[in-house]
Amino acid sequence: MPQKLSEQILDAMPWLDSPAEAVQKALAPLLGAGGRKDVQDILNGTWLGHPLHPAMVLLPLGSWTSTMVLDLAGMEDAADLSLQLGVFGALAAAATGAAQWQDTWGKARRLGFLHASLNLGAAGIYITSGMLRAQGARKTGVLLSSLGYGVGLFSAWLGGDLAYDLGIGVNHTAFAEPPSDWTEVLNESDLAENTPRRVVANGMPIMVLRRGPEIFAIAATCSHLGGPLDEGQLADETVTCPWHGSVFSVRDGMVLHGPATMPQPDFDVRVQGGRIAVRARAQ
Repeated sequence: MPQKLSEQILDAMPWLDSPAEAVQKALAPLLGAGGRKDVQDILNGTWLGHPLHPAMVLLPLGSWTSTMVLDLAGMEDAADLSLQLGVFGALAAAATGAAQWQDTWGKARRLGFLHASLNLGAAGIYITSGMLRAQGARKTGVLLSSLGYGVGLFSAWLGGDLAYDLGIGVNHTAFAEPPSDWTEVLNESDLAENTPRRVVANGMPIMVLRRGPEIFAIAATCSHLGGPLDEGQLADETVTCPWHGSVFSVRDGMVLHGPATMPQPDFDVRVQGGRIAVRARAQ
């Protein structure tokens, strides 16, 4: 099978790993598993219930597309204004992209670093274009912005591989098939208090937890990047993913803190004849 062009590009740039790792370490106090949860919730889109980065990238690309069209139409002031708006949008997209990229590794980390570098490069080209326009060198500025547009489109193509090929930013429980009928998973006597157990129902990993008289069950695979929630830290009625620190309610699977943006599937639980059974909760 022929190797994809993006993979060929990445294979030719192994030197990206060192600066990518250095940037991740620098961002860790803010965006890492032990970082600022309030900042992570905002930048990742936890409050939105959807990754924020895909929405933010529309602003620079849309603005710079307008710049090109307005330049062709001879509407200089409007073109310059949309150029500036695109630069501010690129900075916002970079912040949300950094939050989403922070927990990547291997090929995804290398690709994400290249994607971000090209985006920042495109923003730099547009800033230079704006300065040239303001100084009267408009033709040169317009030519430069055309170059920036090409760089931005190439970077966007690489970003598509991050999401659709490597699964960064997607819901890692999306394709699981929870049991619709009651499915026995465990003897009640085998479930100790406050000790998560990983069971499988209909091929789907599930975390079962006893808290006093209640038994909870949510998907064991973290929606963020697939971490094992049954190995996570418990506190009150929450579980924290051991990989990247996302916090979920054990009662209903709701995401309380990012980097996750999507809730865990949760399950009805019953105990009958000493056996614990689960089924997908009706929506």
